[in-house]
Amino acid sequence: MHHSIRSARPAAALALAVAATLVTPGLASASTTTPTTGTVTSTTAPATTTAPTTSTTSTGSSTSSTGTGSTTSAPSTATAPTTTQPAPSTTASAPTTAPSTSSTTSGPATGGLVRGGDAARYGLAAPSALPATSTDPTLVGAGFLERELAAGGHHLSVSFDGVDYADYGVTLDAVLALDAAGAGQTEAAAATKFVADNIGQYIGTDFGPTELYAGATAKSLLVAVAQGVDPTAFGGVDLVATLEGLETPSGRFSDHSAGGADYSNLIGQSLAVMSLRRAGETTSPASVTIIRDNQCSDGGFSLSFGATPCVSDPDVTAFAVQALLAVGGAGDADAGKGLDYLAGIQGTDGGVGGAGPTAAHNANSTGLAGQAFLAGGRTAQARAAQGYLRALQYGCDLPAAFRGGIAYDRAAMTAAATKGATVQDQDRRATSQALLALAGTPLYAVSGTGADATAPDLTCAAPTTSTTTSPTSTTSTTSSGTSSATSSSTDAGSGSATAGSGDGSGGGSGDPASATPGSLAFTGADVSAFVIAGLLLLLLGAGALVLARRKGVHA
Repeated sequence: MHHSIRSARPAAALALAVAATLVTPGLASASTTTPTTGTVTSTTAPATTTAPTTSTTSTGSSTSSTGTGSTTSAPSTATAPTTTQPAPSTTASAPTTAPSTSSTTSGPATGGLVRGGDAARYGLAAPSALPATSTDPTLVGAGFLERELAAGGHHLSVSFDGVDYADYGVTLDAVLALDAAGAGQTEAAAATKFVADNIGQYIGTDFGPTELYAGATAKSLLVAVAQGVDPTAFGGVDLVATLEGLETPSGRFSDHSAGGADYSNLIGQSLAVMSLRRAGETTSPASVTIIRDNQCSDGGFSLSFGATPCVSDPDVTAFAVQALLAVGGAGDADAGKGLDYLAGIQGTDGGVGGAGPTAAHNANSTGLAGQAFLAGGRTAQARAAQGYLRALQYGCDLPAAFRGGIAYDRAAMTAAATKGATVQDQDRRATSQALLALAGTPLYAVSGTGADATAPDLTCAAPTTSTTTSPTSTTSTTSSGTSSATSSSTDAGSGSATAGSGDGSGGGSGDPASATPGSLAFTGADVSAFVIAGLLLLLLGAGALVLARRKGVHA
């Protein structure tokens, strides 16, 4: 018997044995591994073209502020919008018809502290850390703010006449957003310390012994309590005593200024009532009556005290409603009227506009209204608002710096997609306000307790490549009984992959929950290589046996 023929049989047996070893467990593993898919629902992106400003933020004026009461200092005292409610489900979508304006509530307003970073919300054990990446709209929004705060030296800034100024108001809004999201606490704590170290710049005391601003003091107190720091020694200031000292006999919280200027308004009044209650203080009946007295006939609330005629402002209404709910509970009649007003102006896309130049639907006003809806138990309207906001969230088709952030409106989202675009103050401001609506916690109950140290980035698919195997292969058998097979493969990959369309209608920038596109990552083992190798060895083994028989080998 020829030696080469005798060696073919054991080689065939070995090939068959190895093949069985590879194929059997591979098939077993494949049969027990199933990909997990995530269902996402697209939302219709809003079509708005309003100017990139909001009625609740100051973008440079040194004397005007509707978000923090007032400041005569540097250019910013943005408001802290927010919302409450169910965790932002990735399956919630905006309704196709206008949400009901019914005053019925589906649940009581949150009365006590709401733990930020509730582990159960994310399906994690209490001591577990959040993942490095996520598709949760709230968490990736927190990731955007965390990055921006870190890049800015633990604070956000605004530019005015080519000069950057620390924007303490929006920085505190971002801290509240991180607290509500339950993430990014390392940066939230650093930002809180930054404001505390510069508290005189924000509340006015650095500008003179008689300068003091009610709205800024109220927001600082709210953040101090949410962050768990001593509000009676915040940067050396007793915020509780300072704010109480700004209340006039009429119940109005007013600014103190050497020039007699007083820019306090109903937003600052609402913040003062909420923050004092959070600090465990008793609010005077007169301070609450002031809020009620500024309710207009249509149910909304006016910005200025005692304005004639009374003109409702949606942003102001959202703050006033939350203050009344914090004091009077879910059954507060005036809060109910305010919620009816907000529901009546909500569009079919879930969006809500502000007043004056910000009347078109935008993320800032929608975020504020969404929080009020959630605080008052208006679940349908709250979910519609969340759908609108998710449709404006930057996805994987944008540069990494944008991802997770929320655009002010459709025009801002389009501008961000242009070549060379960079993150703007407007993006940081809109995200800080809108994120609280997605997080689902009332402004008067935000807490950083239990929140995770960091926030995840948006999960985006890595660039993919595909391998095409040449359909031809050549197998040659030599006289020694060995065989060789050759094949060629070429890389036909696309080189890039985006997990979102950027149009806000269910794609990445519209809803980061669908950024990976439409399903969660396949978590099972990839056994295809083992199966293929096993099958090849089976074929080789069988071929060797046939060859041996043809050569006349017998047992």
